[in-house]
Amino acid sequence: RIREILRQERLFVVVSDAFLTETAELADVVLPAAIWGEKTGTFTNADRTVHLSEKAVDPPGEARPELEVFIEFAHRLELRDRDGQPLVKWSTPEGAYRAWQQCSAGRPCDYTEIGYDALRGGSGIQWGGERLYEDGRFPTHPDYAEDYGHDVLVGNSLTESEYKALNPQGRAILKSATWSEPHEWPDDDYPLVLNTGRTVYHFHTRTKTGRAPELAAAAPEVWIELARGDAARLGISEGDLCEISSPRGTIQAPARVSGIREGVAFVPFHYGDWDRAPTEARHAANELTITQWDPVSKQPIFKTGKVRVTKLADADRQPSSAPSVGASAPVGAA
Repeated sequence: RIREILRQERLFVVVSDAFLTETAELADVVLPAAIWGEKTGTFTNADRTVHLSEKAVDPPGEARPELEVFIEFAHRLELRDRDGQPLVKWSTPEGAYRAWQQCSAGRPCDYTEIGYDALRGGSGIQWGGERLYEDGRFPTHPDYAEDYGHDVLVGNSLTESEYKALNPQGRAILKSATWSEPHEWPDDDYPLVLNTGRTVYHFHTRTKTGRAPELAAAAPEVWIELARGDAARLGISEGDLCEISSPRGTIQAPARVSGIREGVAFVPFHYGDWDRAPTEARHAANELTITQWDPVSKQPIFKTGKVRVTKLADADRQPSSAPSVGASAPVGAA
């Protein structure tokens, strides 16, 4: 679906990336981007810790920090504010950070007390302090809230009056949701539930980890993980080459017979097609997944769907190259 969208001639696709990914290969213009050690800037972890990453080396070739690209883009378009002044008034990473401090002032994630000098002095500083809401007061007052939330089942935005009816003044709002059926159930044609996820050795689509020899060797290729009972019913043994099909697409992968729950097939999502030879079968897990998402967070639903698995070739007594530590251990492993 995404390939079809990006290939439309009416679209002009610009991609900024450090590597020629599958998305970049579909772009009209590719802007080579500097990666983390080639630029200075801040980033914030999920635990609210703000870090300053200093530039260590110059980026190669024509690669540039995306901040520079953004600033030049704004200048070439002559973007102005309401007073006729340049819209982007800063030209350095520290200047951009100061602009963000102004944006966050007075909000729950207030960065105004965390300057560059403080960030250079240690391993990171948490906005909001070490613990939030120790006084039992939460930023939920109707006059302070940035929005009024959503219905967790259908995604509709709550109105101000609906929000006020919760009487949220300084109280945390905990929402529960009843179980709802998945968009797809297994059936006679597709009898297994598809679950996609991670392996510890790779990050996202391996554009960086796939280039690290040790990580690539630890988990070199995609695999399909099956329970012992399901594998026996399908006549599949450890390492057999399999075809995995859903109503949307097909991939190929060797089998790993593991302690996974029966009725489920697991495929790691890291293995896109950027390093696939043109003659090879596809092996990206998202060829199989459904086009649905959570109505509030818009998180894609990658944990349910239906597939069938068919053996294509014997393993010739060779085990799968799937990792055997950090999960995915084969049946019978210590």
